[in-house]
Amino acid sequence: MSDNAGSSNTLYLIVIKEVWDRIVKGDKTIEYRERTDYWDKRINGREYQYIRITNGYGNLTRPYRLYQYTGATRVMKDNIQCYAINISEDLVVESRDYMESSICHYSHLPSTSSYA
Repeated sequence: MSDNAGSSNTLYLIVIKEVWDRIVKGDKTIEYRERTDYWDKRINGREYQYIRITNGYGNLTRPYRLYQYTGATRVMKDNIQCYAINISEDLVVESRDYMESSICHYSHLPSTSSYA
């Protein structure tokens, strides 16, 4: 990660593979988070410089994208209050779109996420 992208000025989001694939293809340019107490504490009234989206939990070989953070807008999505966060391609600062290794860090077996 960039030297200037530390944990205190970066909002971290985890997404599942199906969502990640849509982000990488460019089909998804807004990431939504439901307005819950959890996300209110992390988003509402907070100033971030970056947003880091990672494909799944786990080790440092996971795919990720680091974006300039432009804020979150409150919107209604499917009758639920959400935060809408811009993740358009032109905001990407740094990225690793695919797994660095097809070998699982823990089991040392081929990773299922690398199968065709």
